[in-house]
Amino acid sequence: MLLFMKNPPIKACYVFPGQGSQSVGMGKYIYNKYESAREIFDTGNKILKPDLKFNITDLMFGGPEELLMETKYCQSSIFLNNVAHYFVLNEKIDCVLTLGHSIGEYSALVASGALSLEDGIKLVNIRAKLMSECIPKKTIKRDISHHMAAVLTDNLDLTYKKTIDSINEACEVGSSDGGRVQIANINSSSQIIISGNENAVIRAVEYLKNKGIKKIVYLKVEGPFHSELMRPAAEGMEKALENIEINELKIPYISNSTGNLIFEPNKIKESLVEQIYKTVEWKKSLETAIQNGFTTFVESGSGEKQYNLLNRNYKNINVLDVKNYIN
Repeated sequence: MLLFMKNPPIKACYVFPGQGSQSVGMGKYIYNKYESAREIFDTGNKILKPDLKFNITDLMFGGPEELLMETKYCQSSIFLNNVAHYFVLNEKIDCVLTLGHSIGEYSALVASGALSLEDGIKLVNIRAKLMSECIPKKTIKRDISHHMAAVLTDNLDLTYKKTIDSINEACEVGSSDGGRVQIANINSSSQIIISGNENAVIRAVEYLKNKGIKKIVYLKVEGPFHSELMRPAAEGMEKALENIEINELKIPYISNSTGNLIFEPNKIKESLVEQIYKTVEWKKSLETAIQNGFTTFVESGSGEKQYNLLNRNYKNINVLDVKNYIN
């Protein structure tokens, strides 16, 4: 007798994107189509409206873009959108591991069961306001600052170690005149972000260009994220986390400040504090997942930044196309 079995459920590591994945219209489709997503967004509106004085979904779905780009609104928008996508995708794709890029780490912790949705919404709102307060006032409302720059070395014959060494040298040079610049994100071996005081970042960029690295792009961000200039925000976040309960993980999670699996509640809180002013170890995080046997990934959020990064840098993995599961 032949036994006919249903196809086994798809199991994947969920990757949650960070700042830069926002766009006007984000989440509108799944809000209109899926009850599970609508519940997430409506909860966000209920909790945030007394503070923001408007529904965050109005900004997400209709803009204006310049307001959505502001950190104090952008981070909550990304968080809600990431989590809403997770609940829609998880109906079809089982989650076996979570990791999130910068603000995406909060989405990963909600998916893992460590944070309640309500606590996640409140913490992200606090984080966004604290980080906004650390942004130099003169740069707010400008189209572009020189606080962060992406160093792109995919067209150079450099080893990863030499790349890191060169960028660290540039940061030392840039920081030599009273400013501060440091590595903020290691997204891949060929995409490394530096962050700090504008003059210090500019000096570091000029040093790297003189060393032969010509492909460097200033980022359209408000301030020096993931640098020591954000330490006051980290201190505020530490206080905010004191009364937050971190639950036992139902799904493993990788911290983007260490690049390692973390299980202990206190270590999770430490990670959420440190990721504000320390390097986001995204390359290490992804490689930790792969080294632990996770080879199927899905990006839970808007855009395709992580989808493209994974496909570009890791050849022996399967990256699911969200469009095949949300339609």
